[in-house]
Amino acid sequence: MTSRKVALGLLAFSLLALLVGIFNAARLEQESAKNRAAEGEASSVSSLLNKKNHLALMELSGMITMDSSNDNGIFQSDSNAVTVRKALDAAAKDDSVQGVLLRINSPGGTVGMSQELNAAVQRVSKKKPVVVSMGDLTASGGYYTACAADKIVANPGTLTASIGVIISTMDFSELMNNKLGVHAVTVKSGKFKDILSPYRKATPDDLALIQKLINDSYDDFLGAVVQGRTRFLTSEAEKKHRAETIKAVADGRVVTGRQGLAAGLVDEIGDLDRAYTILDSMAKERFHLKGKERIPLESAEKGFSLLSLLGIGTDNMSNANPMAQAAKALPLSMRYPNQPLWVME
Repeated sequence: MTSRKVALGLLAFSLLALLVGIFNAARLEQESAKNRAAEGEASSVSSLLNKKNHLALMELSGMITMDSSNDNGIFQSDSNAVTVRKALDAAAKDDSVQGVLLRINSPGGTVGMSQELNAAVQRVSKKKPVVVSMGDLTASGGYYTACAADKIVANPGTLTASIGVIISTMDFSELMNNKLGVHAVTVKSGKFKDILSPYRKATPDDLALIQKLINDSYDDFLGAVVQGRTRFLTSEAEKKHRAETIKAVADGRVVTGRQGLAAGLVDEIGDLDRAYTILDSMAKERFHLKGKERIPLESAEKGFSLLSLLGIGTDNMSNANPMAQAAKALPLSMRYPNQPLWVME
């Protein structure tokens, strides 16, 4: 018993020593970086430390949700969408950032998080230019985020738009009642408290209420897109025509980048490098800068991560959980039942 206690004590001490060593290493690295910046070695120092003027590159990828990437206590980290929102707000306050290049590759996601990203892009746009570069897919909530930018650049084969709202659920009532002989018992305070429950059929009143919710959310979505895509037009006739062309495709359909250009959803066809060139030109014009060389483009600072110091990726940790993997296989509307989503499925 004594030897077991000794072994556990040694293990605990070793883990504590490891954590102390990690944090000390991080602190020493930060101090070293500051010293190198003072000596002019900018190439090896983070832009947030040396405050060199630059353009910030941010990448919004995957589902847009507020969910953390895993549920492992001290190892918990923000979702990509939350990380990007924080980076956008940091860029808005950082005078060394003269523009933001936002690379989006997302099918969309939850309404609330998409709205927060749209608002964050608007906050940055008031102070410095924001250009969106669309990857393979920038749909639904992804496009809602993009439409707040000053310029949108898409590849000709990019899939975008999917302007619409969806709520999904499943009806197990016949299977449970008729096949399994299982009957759900629900006690509720009002008739809508278990709306879209999978244990009973949806009533006409249920569907009418949900449709009103969908319509209200859709009006928010469409209004934001029209506002974002017409705010730089000076002619009322141009604004009206742009709004009409957008509404004509705002029925949930997906379009290509080239079709999006014709519909007024996209400003130019091009790749990431073309978006960089456009942002560089806009930043130089905004801040009255000269020079043929493009302003340096640097990835936004990700911040301190205990997992990164340990060399462990959060995706790998979540992948180790078979339940998490199974959940990822479900459509987002199945993972977020009874919630309006701006997502292409």
